[in-house]
Amino acid sequence: MTITKEIIYNYLQNVFDPEVPVLTVLDLGVVRDVSILGQNVEVIITPTYSGCPAMDVIATNIKFELISRGITHVTISTILSPAWTTDWITEAGRQKLK
Repeated sequence: MTITKEIIYNYLQNVFDPEVPVLTVLDLGVVRDVSILGQNVEVIITPTYSGCPAMDVIATNIKFELISRGITHVTISTILSPAWTTDWITEAGRQKLK
């Protein structure tokens, strides 16, 4: 199977925020990027605030989702800059919050 960003982002639509389970990690805007090198996938995430305890759960859930889809070489990286902002919530996410 050829792994593409599109495939990874489709899978990430199944990963929900543990604190606001109506939103996916994509809706919330915590997934900043996906990098693919061969069979190695790196998902880069940014916490909604520094020290957010949910980020460990989110990272684990992202790994489980990708592994369950046959993508076994998964790395989750956390970046703090730029800091997350509510501007990163997608329009779909905003609608779900209503």
